[in-house]
Amino acid sequence: MSLLKLLKHDLRRGLFRLRVLLIPALFLFPCTVCRSLLAGVPSGGTWMDYLLYCFLGAAPKDASGELNLSLPTLWMLTVGGCLFLNLDYMLQDLTNAGQQILIRGGTRRGWYLSKCFWNLASCVEYMALAGSSVLLFTLLFGGRTSLSNTPALVPALFHEVLFESAAFAASDAVIAALLMPLISLMALSMLQMALCLWVRPIVSFLISMALLVAAVYLNSPLIPGSGAMTIRSGALVGDGIPPYAAAIWAICVIVFSAVAGCLRFQVTDILKLEE
Repeated sequence: MSLLKLLKHDLRRGLFRLRVLLIPALFLFPCTVCRSLLAGVPSGGTWMDYLLYCFLGAAPKDASGELNLSLPTLWMLTVGGCLFLNLDYMLQDLTNAGQQILIRGGTRRGWYLSKCFWNLASCVEYMALAGSSVLLFTLLFGGRTSLSNTPALVPALFHEVLFESAAFAASDAVIAALLMPLISLMALSMLQMALCLWVRPIVSFLISMALLVAAVYLNSPLIPGSGAMTIRSGALVGDGIPPYAAAIWAICVIVFSAVAGCLRFQVTDILKLEE
């Protein structure tokens, strides 16, 4: 069976699942909190204001200061939500129609590579539905469909790193709030799927969440997920993480996860994966 047919199967079964209806609910929480911050803004804010907050994250922790154990729960919800939704498709498909396809002519390498393409497409779907949900929320509460941010809101959102009003360039805002979160989600989701071939899915998910926690406390582009924080993006903050560095490392993680997962799957006992 050709890779194209395998991919068609995975896109049809993997992208049109009922669980994607949870995505608007995930982004309802950060949008509601952002709405409260916009209460004093006459214009009602913009779509970009809400996106910047949904992927805000946390400012770098000061190693010389007191230990702060607080976590950006809303950021972990929006990023971790994608990982949770993508967690079980590969193994679930292996116990259903996917196994029949594998037995009836599909190669193991092609089967896993198809899952990799599905995984990347699923992350695009997640961000598309997230952006659409945020846009709908913005319009319902009188906001504007603009890629420009509200300068007066910056001190409230970025109060730990920026103390004055600032108008971000639309291109920089798109990189920080849309492009980098997408690439970071792809890297984390691909790594999580590959890990499922070594450990149980729940352990793989916990490892992925641990990486998000590490990204909060360690300010480095080498940690998957760090590029998904707008408050640390070098596109918006002078001493932030350069987007190109985080993007290059995320792409390396994607490629490594695809290769390692493919090699592992070719020697994996499929029956044990079904247990």
